[in-house]
Amino acid sequence: MDDAELRALVHRNLMTVNSWVGEDEGGGVDRRDGELLFAAASSMPFLNGVMREGPGGDAAALIRRAKDFFFAQGRGFVVFTHPGDPELEEAARADGLIEVLDRYPEMVCRTPLAELPAELREVETVDEAATYWRICDAAYPSIGMPEGMFTDAFGPELLLDDARTGACLALGDQGAPQACACIFMADGVGMVGWVAALPEARGRGLAAAATVWATNEAFRRGAAVASLQASTMGEDIYRRLGYEELYCYRLYGAMPG
Repeated sequence: MDDAELRALVHRNLMTVNSWVGEDEGGGVDRRDGELLFAAASSMPFLNGVMREGPGGDAAALIRRAKDFFFAQGRGFVVFTHPGDPELEEAARADGLIEVLDRYPEMVCRTPLAELPAELREVETVDEAATYWRICDAAYPSIGMPEGMFTDAFGPELLLDDARTGACLALGDQGAPQACACIFMADGVGMVGWVAALPEARGRGLAAAATVWATNEAFRRGAAVASLQASTMGEDIYRRLGYEELYCYRLYGAMPG
C-alpha cells in the first residue's frame, strides 16, 4: 500500500483502539459519521479525546459537540489533529483550544524485528495484567502522567481479550516483572501500546525487548503493519529498533469552565 493508504489505516486503528478505552464502566463512546468522542474511566484529559477519520464535515460543529459531551461530565479533553486534516486543527484553534502537545509521532514498522535477549512472559492472568498496569503507573509519571492513572483507567480484562490484545512482561532481577508492552489488533494494524519500564530498570533493554515481542506478535497475528505513538522518552529507541515516523499528531486541549 502507498503511504496515503497507510496513514489512513493506522489513524483508523488508533480511533478504534481509543473507542475501546471508552467501553469500560465509567467511560463512554460516541462514534458516528467518521467522528469519535471517547471518554475513559479516568478523567485524565489525555484519555478523553476527539478524532475523525479525515477532512470533510463540519469540524467546528465537532468541537462544539465535544465540549457538550465532555463538559457535561466535568471533564477536559484533547483533540487529535494531524497534517492530513488541517480543518480540524483550524477549528480547534478558532474555538480557543490550547496546544498541549506539539509533537506526538505516529510511527510504523513494516517487517518483523530481530528478537532481543530478555526473559519475557506473556500476560495470561488477571494478576499478570494488574502487574502490567502497576509498571505503567510507576513509569509514566516521568513524562508527566499522573500517578495511578493506569489502574484507575484500565482494568485487567483489557489485556486479556485475545481477539483484540496481547501483552508481555519483561523479567529482570530474580524473575520480577520490570517492563512491559502490549498490542491492540484492529483494522489490519497491530498497535504497540503502553510500553514501560520501572525507573530502576531503565537502560537494560527490557522495554526494547518487550516492544520487539509486541511488534512481532502483531505480525504473527496477521497485521499488515505495526504502529505506535511515541513518547519523547521512547522515540529514539523505536527508531533504532526499526520504526519510522509516518506523520505527527498535534494535540489541542480544553477544560470545563
